[in-house]
Amino acid sequence: MVTNDSGPLHIGYGVRTPMVAIFGSTDPLLTGPPPEGNGINHIVIKPDISCSPCFKRTCRKNDMECMYAITSDEVYYGIKKMLPHVPAVFFDRDGTLNIDGGYINNFENFHVFEDIEQLRLLKEKGYLLIGISNQSGIARGIVDEAFVKAANKVFIDKYGFDDFFYCPHHPDERCECRKPEPEMLLRARAWHKIDMKKSYIVGDKEADMLLAKTVGAKAVLVQTGKLRESTHADFTATNLTEAVRWILGNEKP
Repeated sequence: MVTNDSGPLHIGYGVRTPMVAIFGSTDPLLTGPPPEGNGINHIVIKPDISCSPCFKRTCRKNDMECMYAITSDEVYYGIKKMLPHVPAVFFDRDGTLNIDGGYINNFENFHVFEDIEQLRLLKEKGYLLIGISNQSGIARGIVDEAFVKAANKVFIDKYGFDDFFYCPHHPDERCECRKPEPEMLLRARAWHKIDMKKSYIVGDKEADMLLAKTVGAKAVLVQTGKLRESTHADFTATNLTEAVRWILGNEKP
């Protein structure tokens, strides 16, 4: 989104739309996108002149220098920097990457599927590997959050994942990050410049399939959990190996 200091600007950052925000007579520190995430989801362009910001609707000098000072090149390169362009494959954790043993809370019950090494083929083709996991056991008080972080880190350190996100909330909290809500993917898009249209979501639950439809990615159901089919899946795979083969075979030349 390209916008000035306006109502649509606030709507845009409210729904995590990457944006280039242009400021002339107003101050982005007061009415611009919030500094949350160090500006990773937006770029602010403002003039470097002494009279700005003046907060006037009419220029006292009758010369909109604060707007003329902003060039089309600045806006163009801002857009180019913000446009998502990286493909990714998002993976659910329990039931997709490892055996779903209920509310897993120790490494004795944490068993990764043997064919997880196949995911390196995706890395070789330029896909980011990112985990996205609902972990309501944390809010229920039956899973230690420290263990969740340690288990997720295994995929980063040992299997080449680029990032791993998790939702610690109870379903009754109706948070923005519990799948199929898209908050975890919106954060990943902002931090890694991910193009959702070129990306895939692999999971064993209906929430994963619905999440893919929400963000415009392709949905791959793996039958390594309890769900055997879904009308929302673009492809149904027996395991991770078959899912990887389909994704690579689905690449456009």
